[in-house]
Amino acid sequence: MLNKLINIAVDLFIIIAVISLILGVISRILVTPIPSGVHGIEAQAYLRFAQTCLLFAIAGGIRQLLKR
Repeated sequence: MLNKLINIAVDLFIIIAVISLILGVISRILVTPIPSGVHGIEAQAYLRFAQTCLLFAIAGGIRQLLKR
């Protein structure tokens, strides 16, 4: 049960990271923040969030490998 939950979380983190990475690259190319609410979110924020999501995905993957 827990292994399935970790697999789903890892997949979800990877999907979110890819989307954030794409938004960050688009924002960097356009040299303008992507509007969200009152203020825009700059490229650096998207790229750091993507990095954090990938770190969580790597940690979950390593945990799965060590459990086997």
